[in-house]
Amino acid sequence: MAEVGDHHQIQSKHKTINALLSYAVLQERDGQPQMLDAFLCAARASRMLKFGWSRARRQYASTLLSKASPRALALASPHVRWEFLTDRGDLVQRWAAATSTVPCTDEVARDVLDTMLQIASQDALLPHIPTDFWFRLIKRPSLPPVCLGRDVGAHLHVAKAIRGLGDIEITKAYFLLIWSEWDYLVSGGFDESCASIRGDFGGVGNGHHRAELIQHLDHVLAQLDRGLEYLQQHNPNLGERDFRMMKGQYGRLKDILLETNIEAVTRASYPTMAFHHMLTQADVHRIPYNIYVQASTSVPINLCLELSTSHSSHPLLCPHVDFDTRVYSSYISPPLLPSSHHLKEVHLVHLAL
Repeated sequence: MAEVGDHHQIQSKHKTINALLSYAVLQERDGQPQMLDAFLCAARASRMLKFGWSRARRQYASTLLSKASPRALALASPHVRWEFLTDRGDLVQRWAAATSTVPCTDEVARDVLDTMLQIASQDALLPHIPTDFWFRLIKRPSLPPVCLGRDVGAHLHVAKAIRGLGDIEITKAYFLLIWSEWDYLVSGGFDESCASIRGDFGGVGNGHHRAELIQHLDHVLAQLDRGLEYLQQHNPNLGERDFRMMKGQYGRLKDILLETNIEAVTRASYPTMAFHHMLTQADVHRIPYNIYVQASTSVPINLCLELSTSHSSHPLLCPHVDFDTRVYSSYISPPLLPSSHHLKEVHLVHLAL
């Protein structure tokens, strides 16, 4: 059985190992899965993005789709070189039909999702993925540090296709998978991520989605803070440029999420502040500054944001949104909130789901 430390040796012999795949698939179909399991273990231990040998691409597809059991097809398909099969949409449909019959273990869920993202990265193959397969993203299987699907699945046309489904849960699950300390985003994928935050995740009703994305980015950035040498222990393909790109991209995505969040909270606060300034001076003295108004949604999130201006550091607004009880409370300190160009810093002081 291949060990993690053997990856250089396995890489040098990956063509020979690939030559055994056809036989391993036949053995697994006859009730002897040991050789296929050894192949899959070697592929993972190699830490290669593309373990499959390109010259064997037609043999792979023919053997897997015509002779492999559904389980073998589901587990071995991440190692098919789909970029050489862009004229075979029928193979995608056969793959989807076969893998739909396999019990969805963690291993199967991971490999099917890895394969689906690889297929989606090919413009000609993406339309052949059944629409219901995209709901598998919501299960969020754990992808390994070296994962070709996550790497190529961040391309612009993939992100656009997923946003085009119009399901915010699928879009969020997609970002939770591709925003990773193991991969930076290609430029088109990064730009689409920024556009999606502003276009899909804005508004008070999406606060819990923003909270989940922020928490995920906090985790990614914390992993990056451990340094490149630590990350290379798990993904030796990472370089200094990749590391800098990831820190810059994920830091910027978090900033955009925080900016989008403060815009949503500020817009939600204006009705309360308008009510406050409509009161007479006597009315202001008779009621506390802690005013409660009904919220317009039922989002399960508590947020506390502190805004500081260029002129002072005291909080002008610290809203607490408890949507479980459908109550929005806001501490109001006259005058009205400053305009956006006066806001110097926005800090997420407390975030709890």
